[in-house]
Amino acid sequence: RKAALQLKEKNEIVSKALSEKEILLREIHHRVKNNLQIISSLLGVQSRKIDDPKAQEAIQEGRNRVRSMALIHKNLYQDENLVGVSSSKYIEELLEELVSNYQVDDGQIAIKKDIDSIVLDVDSIIPLGLILNELITNSLKYAFSDMGRAEIFVSLKKTADQLVLKVKDNGKGLPEDFNISESKSMGYTLVRAFTDKLEGTLNIASDKGTSVVISIPNSELNYMNPPIVKALA
Repeated sequence: RKAALQLKEKNEIVSKALSEKEILLREIHHRVKNNLQIISSLLGVQSRKIDDPKAQEAIQEGRNRVRSMALIHKNLYQDENLVGVSSSKYIEELLEELVSNYQVDDGQIAIKKDIDSIVLDVDSIIPLGLILNELITNSLKYAFSDMGRAEIFVSLKKTADQLVLKVKDNGKGLPEDFNISESKSMGYTLVRAFTDKLEGTLNIASDKGTSVVISIPNSELNYMNPPIVKALA
């Protein structure tokens, strides 16, 4: 009975410690999300004091990048799993926010999705989110001069050895002389940088629109099985 009592006391101590850890993690993610939203708001205030359209556009793109990271921390503190992010939920929210930011009317652009239900840790989902932010932004801003039957397709599929992200639109495509390694575009510079960070490969095709496929080895990503904290408790 004494051993059973000691075991019960130890279990209570562990349970309390895990509960405190959960509260702390939730508070950290909440504060990070709030701080990122403050940065986004400050950039918005700054943009209203600028007359140069290109400068305003650059600030708006910066706000979108900040918001894409804020969404990750929002999902983390609202979910039972405090250390992993659902790819399907995050991508759905990111797409909705980008469409709203660029004031695309409902039905004007059809966005189709094929997203595997996987959970990734913060270090994996942030670069993926920023890559996706840039690719979707490029399609929304530049792909469609004629808005008839405009479509964007987003796919994230896990295979045995890699994760494949694909973004395709049926827009006007890239210029014939386009070379991503020589592109000075901030968006494609970030796409290249984050793809390299994840040891991925990048392929771009421009035929009846633009198709970007990024393949990342599973060994470079941290997949998670939620809920982590509850499982330990």
